[in-house]
Amino acid sequence: MSSVWRIIEEYFDGHPNKKRVARLLLKYGLKVTDGARVKCGDIEVPHAKIARALNVDERIVKKTAVMILKTPELREVFKRLEPTFCLKHAGKHLGYGVVEIETEPRTIGILAKIASKIAERGINIVQVVAEDPELNPEGKLTIITEKPIPGDLVNEISKLEGVKKVIIY
Repeated sequence: MSSVWRIIEEYFDGHPNKKRVARLLLKYGLKVTDGARVKCGDIEVPHAKIARALNVDERIVKKTAVMILKTPELREVFKRLEPTFCLKHAGKHLGYGVVEIETEPRTIGILAKIASKIAERGINIVQVVAEDPELNPEGKLTIITEKPIPGDLVNEISKLEGVKKVIIY
């Protein structure tokens, strides 16, 4: 388990809703700033909106943010988070290839193997999003390419050790 997850488990042990809030903040790259404010980049996100998304009381969100700020290990992570755009759903409409690959969690070198297969075909990778297995136990990789990936390459990728499933969008 990565150190941020160990710290979250340690500090939010016995507080499942606060842990859910912390996980959501990490998942979306929402940072916690002075005054227990939550921000997406420079845009403040109201605690009430986060609470509604998780179906928890708004006070839980504020208490989580305060706890993060009071805990040096958490504060140093959460004050530096940034949101990242992902072309997964828009890529197809821009003419890109979009492939989602479910892998065995923590398979070492799987991204390099897949990227090599794509590069061998002269296809440029525009974006890669590798989800943290702690947030998404399926171990998903989303790869956006400058053009759609041909079917025979999809078959090659699906046969790589550690690849469980390949989805083309």
